[in-house]
Amino acid sequence: MVDERGEALAPALVALSHLVLRLFADAGRAHDLTQQQTELLCTVIVRERVRMNELGRLLHLEKSSLSGLLDRAERRGLITRTRDARDRRAYWVELTDEGTRLALQTHSDVTARIAGLVRRISPQDQKHLADVAEQIMAAEAGPAE
Repeated sequence: MVDERGEALAPALVALSHLVLRLFADAGRAHDLTQQQTELLCTVIVRERVRMNELGRLLHLEKSSLSGLLDRAERRGLITRTRDARDRRAYWVELTDEGTRLALQTHSDVTARIAGLVRRISPQDQKHLADVAEQIMAAEAGPAE
């Protein structure tokens, strides 16, 4: 039965999101990283560099929370912040060599753990789940401009 209000799917997605967050926490723990630090590194590594305001949107963090997270990562030598030459109000966040090393390790660990979980699902269901996840993310992003 199709549930157009998402009442059957929503609890499953909430549980899945908690599982994925736990995988980030587990992957980071081996490197003395918090879950949020692991998410930060994994988010930046796939983009090479990202503006602070975009990073806040991607991580769903308010500016003050993001600043604190970046301050801690910068003190640890994982990221650098540089002012945008074209917009002096904006900053770019980039990984240092150590940040890149840890980001590659944790990103690989998280994706390997997820791959291990979904390996138990048929290839057809994996494709369907990926399609549905993309539809949900596209709907959240809104119409293309």
